[in-house]
Amino acid sequence: MKSPKIQLFNAIFIKSLDFGYDTYDYLPGKDEEVPYPFVHVAGSVGSDVINNKEVITGNLSQTIHVWEMANHRVHFAEMIYNLEMALRRLTQLDNYYVRLVSLDSSEIFDNTTTDNLLHGVIQAEYRIT
Repeated sequence: MKSPKIQLFNAIFIKSLDFGYDTYDYLPGKDEEVPYPFVHVAGSVGSDVINNKEVITGNLSQTIHVWEMANHRVHFAEMIYNLEMALRRLTQLDNYYVRLVSLDSSEIFDNTTTDNLLHGVIQAEYRIT
């Protein structure tokens, strides 16, 4: 059986792909020809409370990054909104039920490359039930 963290990661990754977004499990490097926009399903954090050998409860947190060209703000906002709504609706993983505890997002302008970009960071925390 897969860990709750990888099940949450996989569920979010698949949701992003279902929207048609180019989605990566790593941040593409500068030498890669990756067009904007794209989604990076990043790190996860888990705090499991093991009640016995079979039952795992606790909290899971997943970070999702969204990158888009700064002059495509409307599309960027739609991507963030769609992902947030999918995260709100997520209630079941392969072997666990989850309940959304918190959902935070931030958006910043990023000029660390030659392109003017929008960078969104979504942080979703779930309780394993």
